[in-house]
Amino acid sequence: MHGRRLLSIGAAAAMTLALAVGATASTSHRAAATLTIWCWTPTDDALKLADAAFTKAHPDVELNYVQIKPADVYQKLQLAAAAGKGFPDVSCVEDSHLAQFTKLGILQDITAKVAPYHKQIQAYKWTEATAGGHVYAMPWDGGPVALFYRRSIFKQAKINPASIHTWNDYYKAGLKLKAMGIPIWLQSKGQNDARFFEDLLWQQGLGYVDAKGNVVLDKSPKIRSTLAFMGKMWNAGILGDQTEWTDPWYKSISDGQVATLPMAVWMGTFLKSWLAPKTAGDWGVLPLPRWTAKGADTANDGGSALAIMKSSSDQSDAWAYVQTHLGRADIQARIYQQTDLFPSLKTAWRSPFMRQADPYYGGEKTRLLFEQLAAQVPVAHVYSSDYEQMNTLMSAELQKFALGKETAAQALSNAASSIRSRTGRH
Repeated sequence: MHGRRLLSIGAAAAMTLALAVGATASTSHRAAATLTIWCWTPTDDALKLADAAFTKAHPDVELNYVQIKPADVYQKLQLAAAAGKGFPDVSCVEDSHLAQFTKLGILQDITAKVAPYHKQIQAYKWTEATAGGHVYAMPWDGGPVALFYRRSIFKQAKINPASIHTWNDYYKAGLKLKAMGIPIWLQSKGQNDARFFEDLLWQQGLGYVDAKGNVVLDKSPKIRSTLAFMGKMWNAGILGDQTEWTDPWYKSISDGQVATLPMAVWMGTFLKSWLAPKTAGDWGVLPLPRWTAKGADTANDGGSALAIMKSSSDQSDAWAYVQTHLGRADIQARIYQQTDLFPSLKTAWRSPFMRQADPYYGGEKTRLLFEQLAAQVPVAHVYSSDYEQMNTLMSAELQKFALGKETAAQALSNAASSIRSRTGRH
């Protein structure tokens, strides 16, 4: 999701998503069929908001949710693929892992079924769901990235939020905040997961590979300058050295010891529910700083889909479940309203609440902003069937770079060489 970030949140994910999840309507008769859905909390709670509508249309189908952490979902799917059995009917799959399971051949081809939705769903969301011209998953939420900032900190530092248009503006703001002893953003040196680096690449339509799947980390001057910019921020001392999704990281956010969070829309779920609910009104949201005056002012981070397993003996009901939960504008709008999981189904954007002020952000119309940002997310090639390996290998080299053990060029060259060696890509 929203992203792979949920892997390490653990108990904290027992959020205040008390979503009125009295969702699944009970029936007095025995179900004729059972659909098993694998997913993780709180994403499964979001799905359950649509269960009543599904059960009303399909009263003889029982829904069996199995809560599994994302990493465990992927491990269990791989084990099932090896054994040839043990699959669910439907599974949540993050965009970052879709290509991996498409390649394994365990997902049902739903090309014909999703055809009516092609123009209704954001174009970039189909990239990970498609292989060889065939579609193997129904896109769900997207991850348009913006700049969350603390109003009180900006005011104290005398920084006008409207003055931050480019990453150079962001850097200058960081220097002002440094004088106050507050980092502008938190990026670990020795435990960096390369996610922020990936966001910065995505914003420019770049990734680990090009459209043909060839590794480009060591071939693009833009990628090298992107990593060098991260180094410039570290060297200037404007970034806090904390690992994301750990207790010190949480505390810095809740206690006002970091000024900005350049993150995806789903971060709002965590801020509002358990991470910083008492800071309501002190947060604002800006477009992501641009690299150039006419460049994109957003990226994508995370996002997920629902996939039907090829092994499911009830393909008809499985598709009805997917279509009801992800293909109805009213349901997708309601899920977004209660969870901050941004719908990639554009017809859901017509809901009146999209234009309503959000009190958590001081009355800003942040949903409208995210709609505008989502419409311009560049197509990039960060995710692939080898994404997990690529991210791991890049993270190791990025950490060496952050600690001053390598130059940006060396880190990218080493990462590219390792990726080619491990994956067989050119």
